[in-house]
Amino acid sequence: MLNLTQIGHKITEHRKRLNLTQKELAETLYVTHQAVSKWEKGKSIPSIEILFEMTKLFEISIDYLLDDSIIEDKDYETQFKQQPRKAVISKFLHNNQCCNNLEDIFYLLNNEERNQIIDLILSSKVTVDLDIVWHVFSKQERIRIISVILSKKYEYDLQNIYSRLTRTEQLLIQSKDKDGTYSYQIY
Repeated sequence: MLNLTQIGHKITEHRKRLNLTQKELAETLYVTHQAVSKWEKGKSIPSIEILFEMTKLFEISIDYLLDDSIIEDKDYETQFKQQPRKAVISKFLHNNQCCNNLEDIFYLLNNEERNQIIDLILSSKVTVDLDIVWHVFSKQERIRIISVILSKKYEYDLQNIYSRLTRTEQLLIQSKDKDGTYSYQIY
């Protein structure tokens, strides 16, 4: 049986995510704002045609909208299947525990998304403890992070993770040019 209250909460959540008022959503779907209000209060449910349009607008699956199960906060695999990727990533980044739970989501990200998160870390917009999350980065990502640290664009003491670095990474840190700058080769 459908849980109208839960469906209403999901409609409200996604409407607000798009910064739409009930009236604006109603106009977009060609219904009255009273209809939207009833849906969000769990007093009625949209027609199948409206549900279909709503799922396109919200970029969610109809299964997600009608399913009365609650997705766990750390179940990113399911969230990615049922919600827009950008929304899931944004929610993760705004979670106070994201810093130390990077491994919960990082393996599910594509290269562009991974690089965006690394950019946020290296620009200090997202704070992570590299000691804890170092293992989630690929070889190329690790070299990139080390290179930025060595160029002094990101402050971090590499001694904290030195024992977990590969021999190549350790040599990268140890190689100084005659002028005192680090030379490195990204492979």
